[in-house]
Amino acid sequence: MPMQTTRASLLLRIKDRRDHTAWEEFDHIYRPMLYRFALMRGLDHAAAEDVVQHCMTAIGQHIESFEYDPKKGRFKGWLRTLVNNRVRNLLRDRRERNAESQVFRVAEAKDASPEELFDQVWMDEHLKHALRLVRSEVEEVTFRAFHLYVIEERPVEDVCKELGVNANQVHKAKYRITKRLAERMAELTDGADETP
Repeated sequence: MPMQTTRASLLLRIKDRRDHTAWEEFDHIYRPMLYRFALMRGLDHAAAEDVVQHCMTAIGQHIESFEYDPKKGRFKGWLRTLVNNRVRNLLRDRRERNAESQVFRVAEAKDASPEELFDQVWMDEHLKHALRLVRSEVEEVTFRAFHLYVIEERPVEDVCKELGVNANQVHKAKYRITKRLAERMAELTDGADETP
């Protein structure tokens, strides 16, 4: 399920700096995304934190002028450009100070472009956030059955034995949570992805 947009309502809510709940949700989704992208591009922890801080500050500075207009561009594209430029600048500065090739370690996808890495991280982090939301909506045994069967890919017999449930319950847990996860992902991508 490709994630192309950022929820318009969340972007509109963070325009109000006093809406701490909106900022917490935004931070919960985007901070790990930015950090992970910086690491995947080859930065160390401190430099990745610098990237996150730079981007979050820029978002805070520009969000008040945000206007929902699909013709102007997507928030995702703006954020990708922002984070990619910051990472590129840090890598260039590092390269100028230290010409050693091991500085350019790339964690997960050596052949992927920065845009492909960003899109991968974008989707992963939104999916993780949706999964956290869904987890709080279902019983613990239901979520554990889903996690063991779908995420860990354990055989249904092992899940049944570990949780003391039957195969039908495991399959129902998978169906219910997968459906709710799709709904949460749709909510997270409700159509606005505009540049602040």
